[in-house]
Amino acid sequence: MLDTSPGFGLSILLVTYNHESYIERALESLFKQDFFGAIELVIADDASTDNTLARIRAYEGVDSRFSFKYLSCDTNIGITKNYQRGFGACTGQYVAVLEGDDYWISPGKLSRQVEFLNEHWECDLCSVNYFIFYEDNSSFVERAPIGAGHRLLGARELIMDNLVGNFSTCMYRKTALDRLPVELFEVKSYDWIVNICVATGSLIGFIEEPMSVYRVHSSGAWSNFAHIEKLQLQLDLIPTYDGITRQMYHTEFTRLEHDLRGVILLARGERLAGNMVRPALLSLTRLRMFIPPIIITIFQALMPPILTKLFLKIARRGRM
Repeated sequence: MLDTSPGFGLSILLVTYNHESYIERALESLFKQDFFGAIELVIADDASTDNTLARIRAYEGVDSRFSFKYLSCDTNIGITKNYQRGFGACTGQYVAVLEGDDYWISPGKLSRQVEFLNEHWECDLCSVNYFIFYEDNSSFVERAPIGAGHRLLGARELIMDNLVGNFSTCMYRKTALDRLPVELFEVKSYDWIVNICVATGSLIGFIEEPMSVYRVHSSGAWSNFAHIEKLQLQLDLIPTYDGITRQMYHTEFTRLEHDLRGVILLARGERLAGNMVRPALLSLTRLRMFIPPIIITIFQALMPPILTKLFLKIARRGRM
């Protein structure tokens, strides 16, 4: 059970910035939750220039469970500082996050997470499986295999694979957010490093049932970066994150750094090779009908596997 003392057992941190096109679906998914009890809704809008706030205000009073609490939105302070003040403003025993361009797909998400944290004192964070929605081609992909159980993750597992993935899947104990290092909010920090810091003193529960949708769209704070830019940003921040966590996970960060460098090198090679090779592939395709099969077999056998893989990727893209 949640704490029944005066105040809120649950806070929802709604983080928004120019989410006019998405915010109503996010709010509908929030107000349809089957959670019973008072809910503090903290709106951390980062000075939106569209009608995001007006659409949020239209929901005031429609559900007696919710008490609206608006943070100042006169100046854009950036995503990291916006989260810092948002976490600080929440007063509930538990804090769930919903970003304005995401939405929840299970009415039992909040009650399930509260139940999990009540039963698992070893966890300060409960996350859920989710679908990634690619807006450009309207496709959904589950982040992890769908199941009926849960997993327990540590910081080391999270460093190597950010299974939690985004803030909208998360519910925290407020005490864990209060312990986050101040220096975390002096650099560019997303869900990954916040959750690694939370996991320095606890485990993370990951419920395998998908209960949330993470949108990938052109105006997203993270998804609008190109693939190589995302990798490079993550790589550049690793030494800082290693310092914030007092080198406790230096081995894991070093291994990740090595892996990222390799992936970036391959991605840049694909881009360069694609620009150089793709025009030639059309000519090679036409020439193939005149080349004896034995010559093609010998060429494929002698070509290094990594080059074969690269050429196949480029060839596929060239046919798209």
